[in-house]
Amino acid sequence: MSLLKSLKKRLVYQFIAIVIYETTCDIKVQRLKNGEIVFEEAKSFEIESKEKLNDTIIDYLDSLQEIVEQTYLALFLNTHGQGVVPSCAKSVYDKFHIDFDSVKHVCINNDYSIYASLIDIKWVEKIFDHSGLDFVFSPFLVLNELIQNFQLSTDTTLYLLSNTNSMTIMIFRGKQFLYGTFVNIAKEEDLLDSGFENDTFSNNSMEDEMMDEIDLDIDDTEDILNILETQSTQIDENEEKVVKIKNKLFGQDLRFVKYLDASLREFYDSDLYVSDFVNKVIVFDAAKLNVDIIKYLEDELLVEIEVIPASIDKVLIDLSKKEVGYFA
Repeated sequence: MSLLKSLKKRLVYQFIAIVIYETTCDIKVQRLKNGEIVFEEAKSFEIESKEKLNDTIIDYLDSLQEIVEQTYLALFLNTHGQGVVPSCAKSVYDKFHIDFDSVKHVCINNDYSIYASLIDIKWVEKIFDHSGLDFVFSPFLVLNELIQNFQLSTDTTLYLLSNTNSMTIMIFRGKQFLYGTFVNIAKEEDLLDSGFENDTFSNNSMEDEMMDEIDLDIDDTEDILNILETQSTQIDENEEKVVKIKNKLFGQDLRFVKYLDASLREFYDSDLYVSDFVNKVIVFDAAKLNVDIIKYLEDELLVEIEVIPASIDKVLIDLSKKEVGYFA
């Protein structure tokens, strides 16, 4: 072991993970010495607005930094003005109608790049002007960390990070990045309309299409009627099952399904992406999702969904450790 690593292990290190929501600010503290956790604490503070931390939070962060000199604050960037582009080239940003000079970007594996608007970065600097901030981690970096730790699938897989007020989606085909998006699901956004309410199992249109495609023959009439009756029954059963699940979904749960539906439509339909059929879905669940959501999505996507419990503050702390070179 090198002298530097030996000294680092003997020092006390403190890592603080911060996540700001619409009405709360969650803070997780982990203090380590000799590779062991010697103190751990999690607190949630109410806030009036995301634009300002109240004095209680500021005093709490100040007191923590006074206790331990080697303290690192990490923020989960939970804002609208960010995304991911399937390239690191400036020209590709133009194709996505993103002003390259108005965002801060990080290239990942020379394959894709994560960006955040300079407006969001200035917001972060303003909020933490007093306490300071060491790291700002994109939800895409958090999701990527979870994916790497879990094991990247060789199938075309949709990975989803479910947070209390947001969802982060990344689609990979093996190691190749294909698509990504971040959505705040705490509020209804009129700009994103998936048509979810109107597109699910339209009986009349489906029956009309079946009738148009069938050329009736007198001798086959009885068989055809039996086929149509069976198909109609299956459609009715499917619709009844979907409606029952939909009726259980309200507010944020319904928006979760709606935005996921819209994201998949964008991936499949837009010429900007190299689309491929998603045959696997892995959800890293940091929000304790409603089980009805998972059931509905499995029925709609016709794929099995694997749900893995996740902790965003734990990932933030792990990423901070890597940044400062702290290895237990």
